Amino acid sequence: MPNQTHDAGGWVDTHLHLLSGLDDGPANMDQSLAMAEAAIADGMVRAIATPHANYQYNFDPEKVRALRLALQQRLGDRLEVQTGCELHLSYENVQRALEQPKLYTLNQGRYLLVEFPEFFERHALSTALEQFLDAGLVPVIAHPERNPVFQQHPEALDDYLRLGCLSQVTASSFRGRFGKRAEQFSLELLNTERIHVVASDGHSAAQRPPFFAKAFAYIQAKASDEIALALCRDNPRAICDNRELPYLPSLPAAKRKGLWALLRG
Repeated sequence: MPNQTHDAGGWVDTHLHLLSGLDDGPANMDQSLAMAEAAIADGMVRAIATPHANYQYNFDPEKVRALRLALQQRLGDRLEVQTGCELHLSYENVQRALEQPKLYTLNQGRYLLVEFPEFFERHALSTALEQFLDAGLVPVIAHPERNPVFQQHPEALDDYLRLGCLSQVTASSFRGRFGKRAEQFSLELLNTERIHVVASDGHSAAQRPPFFAKAFAYIQAKASDEIALALCRDNPRAICDNRELPYLPSLPAAKRKGLWALLRG
């Protein structure tokens, strides 16, 4: 039974735009500190800063490391900050990540946070994900509940999860921050056990804060205390530590293809 009174804290965030001047997150150190203070107040103890790596924002690993060090010195031991990126699945990014994976992975481990285009061709991206998996990397699919293709074709997400990818749902999606369809799909993914980890995808202290507590309470109520802890704390902590996930959801079985689909395939 869900435990409505348990308030765990100790959140671990594996998707957070915390470092300043790199993307559409905070513009300066003061804004970064404000975000960090908001996260700490909400119960966060550890976070991976994941600036965008896409057509709009150039990803500079050396600059990322320098900004992390400067921020960590200001925060002390109240919030442990690590680094990674949110890798847009373009051809160039895929090749770079295959060549030098540790520059892009979450806390320089095996897990790689990937962002799908708003619209995409399913076979082409399956090839990219298979390349990552063959190289020993584990793609973590950022906010699938917000992607129009996954919303309309959930079976596409299931195919990627069966390959060995993980799904990471945004905490505020459960509360409607990204629209009704994303909210509904988040609950559907939760009810059908297709979520591996929850993350804040925070961008600012005010407009898109890095909060977990409300999502944790929601998951408690809709699923269980154990699943809420796994998604908001234990699984993300395992990703930070480059360990196997302690909780693996029971993915839906693949649907059998009809005769016409088999003949076409």
